Amino acid sequence: MKSWGKTTLLFIGCVVSIVLAYRQGGVAAWYLGICLSLIWIQAGLFYVFALRGLLLNRHMSGDVFLAGDDLTIVVEIKHRSPVPLPWLLMRETWIHEGTGRKLSYSKLLFPWFQHTLLLPYKMTNLMRGSYRFAHLEAVTGDLFGFALRKIQREDLQRYVVYPRPDALGRSGMTFQSDEGEISAARGPKAETPLISSVRDYVSGDPYHRIHWKSTARLSRLMTKDPEQAASTKWMLLLDVAPAAGPAEAAQPLLEKGIALAAGFFEAAASGRESCGFACSSSSTRRIAPTIRPDLTLAYEVLASVGGKPAMSFPDLVRKEAADLPLHASMLCITSTLDVALVRAIADSGTRRRAVHVIYVHARPSLSVAEREGASQLQAAGCSFTEVPHPQSQWQAQGGVADATA
Repeated sequence: MKSWGKTTLLFIGCVVSIVLAYRQGGVAAWYLGICLSLIWIQAGLFYVFALRGLLLNRHMSGDVFLAGDDLTIVVEIKHRSPVPLPWLLMRETWIHEGTGRKLSYSKLLFPWFQHTLLLPYKMTNLMRGSYRFAHLEAVTGDLFGFALRKIQREDLQRYVVYPRPDALGRSGMTFQSDEGEISAARGPKAETPLISSVRDYVSGDPYHRIHWKSTARLSRLMTKDPEQAASTKWMLLLDVAPAAGPAEAAQPLLEKGIALAAGFFEAAASGRESCGFACSSSSTRRIAPTIRPDLTLAYEVLASVGGKPAMSFPDLVRKEAADLPLHASMLCITSTLDVALVRAIADSGTRRRAVHVIYVHARPSLSVAEREGASQLQAAGCSFTEVPHPQSQWQAQGGVADATA
């Protein structure tokens, strides 16, 4: 029965007991009427004052999280209830915006006269993407079970889980270009200093930076002012709609591709290389190749990858190949190896630019058709690498557990 129904029956019992006590008298009737009246009064007071001035402060165990990490959350609960709380049920709910899955944690507390409580719990094995706080629900009741008070609180709090970069060295990837093979594990190319200007010599400047022609022309020491810029530009293209054999393999393969992309961004940033990013999703921001790589921006963009594709991956390859300069190389990460992709890469000018395809699949080995597609890509001048990602390596969504256990 609902709380208001129980309270109504209690009120009716109080009235009937008092009427019987007045008409017939007797100690039992008066005792029952007084007890029921007191219980009804405390239930009314509980409705009015329970969980009054409820304040919540939520503290997280860190600021940056990677896929697979555990997050500990401590909720500090404060209230100014003048009545004791025999029991308090707290429930917090988070939503993973990418998959829509809800993660809820609930715990029964016995605060009584305590006005400050702590609710620690942890979210295990985080998935890439954004977690949004949905609501908190606090439910408490009186000692006799007649009054029930429920409060819900919503907040705009959220946190982002970045992809965990995969070690590209394990895949043994090499890029085929006119200048030879370049290992992806150590970054594309070394940095080349470009002369942006010439300035007056300042004490402490290295002697090898002295610009002798300007020194001879101006009759005073002049030094070079170098600007570091990447000698090669890379454009990373990601297929967000893998046509996987089993339907359940689509998301794990996409997550593997994003992890590889994060690893390549790290390798490029460590060598201060220029690396851009684009994918076939309409809701994901495009990153143009710039002189100075922004690893934070890259992680934020990779964390937001998802949703329905705005175009097919072969069309994306054609579009980016048409916009990129000829010296820019392309890295394509996909789980779909078909004729359309082979034609798109062949049309992208593989004879004039370095193009590498990373094929992520869930099978133990390539099929005959996939091997034929790989041969066609290599015949078109594109280098190719397969990355097996079997089901045993798929990351599963974690849950919620008690942090005090």
